[in-house]
Amino acid sequence: MSDLKNQIATRIGDKNVVSDPDLLAPHLVEWRGRYSGATPFAAYPATTDEVAAIVSLCVAAGAKITPQGGNTGLVGAQIPDGEVLISLRRMNQIREIDAANDSLTAEAGVVLSNVQSAAAESNRLFPLSLAAEHSATIGGLISTNAGGVHVLRYGMMRELVLGIEAVLPDGRTFSGLKGLRKDNTGYDLKQLFIGAEGTLGIVTAACLKLYPQPAAREVVMLAAPSADHALALLHRMKAATGAVSAFEVMNRLAVDVTVKNVASVRDPLGGVGAITVLIEFEAAHAEGLRDAIESALAAAIEAGEAETALIAENAGQARVFWALRESISAGHKPEGAQVSHDISVPVSGDANLPQTRQCGDGETLPRRAHRRLRSHGRWQLSLHRDAAGRRRSRCLPRSRSDTTRLRDSHRTRRIDLG
Repeated sequence: MSDLKNQIATRIGDKNVVSDPDLLAPHLVEWRGRYSGATPFAAYPATTDEVAAIVSLCVAAGAKITPQGGNTGLVGAQIPDGEVLISLRRMNQIREIDAANDSLTAEAGVVLSNVQSAAAESNRLFPLSLAAEHSATIGGLISTNAGGVHVLRYGMMRELVLGIEAVLPDGRTFSGLKGLRKDNTGYDLKQLFIGAEGTLGIVTAACLKLYPQPAAREVVMLAAPSADHALALLHRMKAATGAVSAFEVMNRLAVDVTVKNVASVRDPLGGVGAITVLIEFEAAHAEGLRDAIESALAAAIEAGEAETALIAENAGQARVFWALRESISAGHKPEGAQVSHDISVPVSGDANLPQTRQCGDGETLPRRAHRRLRSHGRWQLSLHRDAAGRRRSRCLPRSRSDTTRLRDSHRTRRIDLG
């Protein structure tokens, strides 16, 4: 392995090949501390040609590779287990902003928030937004087909990519950085790399789709008596405003744990409601938007779909609302070992998921604190122990048949809690 390291250092520079344990440490632990790994060394290429050279040298040496972006994933896929680590962090340039074409070309190591800022400077919007946007990188977001909170309006990462550049497993380069929205010339090969998690190649750059900046934005937080009421609320707000861009649903346990464990976060609703709903609206014109939202909320409260509602009066209040949603992972972290699930179903199929029940602290069952992102039919579930190591439970399937149906209906990854 030392020969391979020397060969790579010759190609990309000694300082860009690291084996010092202290420097490697941040790359080898997942954010929650759930997964840790090892690598003989890490390579930090700065160009696509350097990535191709590293891959070619590893292929010749029979060495396995783990590519890594911002190391924000929560399932451990980015943590090497003895493989050579290729970090894309030095590939952090925005190559082009084409405002006339509503597109931006960024390298794989560009942090998502920097893409958002660059688009905003050209009065454009890159709509992907998620809690880790200040550290997650474009290459990783593409390789995992990230969704974020605006899937309802703008779609997954797959819908936001116009073109891709990637290094193939044999060291060749796929050059597909097209900025075309209409391209009917055969196979759409870029789609093979989106969501492939690096198995078919290492994404090195992408041409991304931009949108006009919305002229008006409103953020609402409200309490609902149940998830079914929240689903009815979703359809009401979409029909009444035509401007819903995000619709996030959090249950009481998820909110309470986050408020307890994250000092900077509070519950604006003061603990009211079994379900907390966060809605963001975007429109090209401000005129009439607030009135439409207020009328729809009044109707929802009268219909029993909502119990109380708050509308952010300024950007600061909107950030307070969003801080609760974005801090849920941090809030769950101190609660002990956990297993997270990300399950997608049609919105109409949500009602067919297993019903849940509240379990006492004495039962030897894993606890499940969950948040549901109902606007696009995506459920995020977390099972975890408390800090004392006791298995506790909230919101578990009512019967073995429910558990079997959930297992058979959705692809899941099982991790033993010990």
